[in-house]
Amino acid sequence: MTVLWPLVGAAVIPTSGQTWQQAISAFETLTGRPLPVRRCYDGAPPSTVATSQMRYDLGVRKSVYSIKPTMSTPLATLQSLANDIITTGAKADVIIYHEPVDNMSGPDFINLYKRSAPPFRSAGVKVGVCYTNYSCNLPYSDSRSALKYYWPPTGLVDFIGIDEYPIGEISATSDAPPMDVRTRRVCQFADSLGVPLGLAEWGVDASWPVTKSVQWMRSVTDWGRQRTLLGVPLRWSCYFNIAPYAMTHAEYVDAYDNQSDLLM
Repeated sequence: MTVLWPLVGAAVIPTSGQTWQQAISAFETLTGRPLPVRRCYDGAPPSTVATSQMRYDLGVRKSVYSIKPTMSTPLATLQSLANDIITTGAKADVIIYHEPVDNMSGPDFINLYKRSAPPFRSAGVKVGVCYTNYSCNLPYSDSRSALKYYWPPTGLVDFIGIDEYPIGEISATSDAPPMDVRTRRVCQFADSLGVPLGLAEWGVDASWPVTKSVQWMRSVTDWGRQRTLLGVPLRWSCYFNIAPYAMTHAEYVDAYDNQSDLLM
């Protein structure tokens, strides 16, 4: 049998008194399995893996790694980091400025991406974008439409990541639309370009109704299965196990673990 989603992981953060390694180990204990991919982040790009968040994944797992360069970030810094990823054998997908829609205009992001991506791609490191799924679903007439105004030249994008949370939708009386409905537009967009799609962040708030939250979480698994059966499996899936979305209910852990149990 073949595992459909080999890279199902999470973003974690240390609690009071924890080290990063302890936080990672605690999540593995919680879910009862190794963490094969981790969503991690540095603001200003470092120049080496040893000084990056990737250092906790080196030789162990893949990093879905976000950085936030600016137009004044030295290209030498980006090139040094890219080269060091290759030299150290780090496994990483690099995201240039995740969720840019809330931070800059479309043209500004495209210019930033066009400047920042080539050092990584020239070294052989995969690099891509990460949008909120909300911004992907905005009408093209809206200047905040990620797919219309924040999409760099396709030849520079190795993958698309999305972040998705059913905020304001799950209530005692309301169900959130399932994941296949929520992501229809970005899936069509990615598939039409032949660009892999990943789920960089997703989660449910610990304060939301448990039964309805679990129902939505299981729709994420169903969506992932559907993507695989269509021949376009998710590149990775990373639960955002950070408050208020930390999996504090056993039912959430079970729903999360269901992703890694997809077999065919």
